[in-house]
Amino acid sequence: MRNLLDSSLYYFSVVAQSGSLTAATDKLGATVSALSRHIAKLEGDVGAPLFERHARGMVLSDAGRMLLRYAQSSLADGQAVMSAIQGDLTRRERNLRIACTEGFALDFLPNSLAAFYAQHPDAVIAIEVTSSDGASRMLVDGDAAIALSFSLKPEPDVVARLTLPAPVMALMSRDHPLAARPSIALADLHPHPVLLQDTGTTIRQLFDIACNVEGIDVVTPITSRYVASLYRFTQVIPGAIMLSGFMSVANRLEADGLVAVPFASSLLQQRRLQVKTSATRPLTGLATLCLDHLIADLQRTQARHPQPA
Repeated sequence: MRNLLDSSLYYFSVVAQSGSLTAATDKLGATVSALSRHIAKLEGDVGAPLFERHARGMVLSDAGRMLLRYAQSSLADGQAVMSAIQGDLTRRERNLRIACTEGFALDFLPNSLAAFYAQHPDAVIAIEVTSSDGASRMLVDGDAAIALSFSLKPEPDVVARLTLPAPVMALMSRDHPLAARPSIALADLHPHPVLLQDTGTTIRQLFDIACNVEGIDVVTPITSRYVASLYRFTQVIPGAIMLSGFMSVANRLEADGLVAVPFASSLLQQRRLQVKTSATRPLTGLATLCLDHLIADLQRTQARHPQPA
């Protein structure tokens, strides 16, 4: 609190409570002459003596008692302000905002962050679901500390802390006619209903390009911006195939009776998964711990990724 109070006023309050300049020097680590100068300065500022000097010590004058009440009140106010500031900093340290595309929010992040939260129960985590471009904008604008998204090209003002291959996969039921194949071609999709995300996603962009290059026309009875809806449609529409990334569904495939089969098309293998942070804003301690946790979890999950034949 001393730094929030004028030095002379602080020294005066210690002298007043100590009863003498000599006693105050032990607490302040200052010389008697230095304390005398501070007291003289204050007396000159207020225009009245602050102490009555006696042989046994110094006794506050009426002006001194009023000034001491002011000094004590200022110290109390300063303590309250510092406590509020420290409390706000603590709350900020505990808060963590993560931006991601919907695929990560479907399954990976709930499982991964549940494990992180078990280790850090004081954390307050917010997940913002947006587009890949939107996740990067949130980093640049300071609205998120960490972003998980898919990328086809480098982005300015963000740092990729982890980059993994994230090829487009064909998600289907375990008993689907194509489920046992090590990989499938775009032409293999022709007899089956294909479920696609809206245009603008990296999966849809690559799929449309690959179909144009190969001259393939597929049946797309349902499109949606919501990955969770398409995932459910894959379970209930006979023969349906959903285009997905493996990371989005890795932890739930077996329980839901689904498999993810790689595509043989090289175009559908060009997508990259990235964990990103701002290039200019440092991470808090909690965010750094979470970043390390997510990277390790992604690497473990990636090791289970099916590879095209």
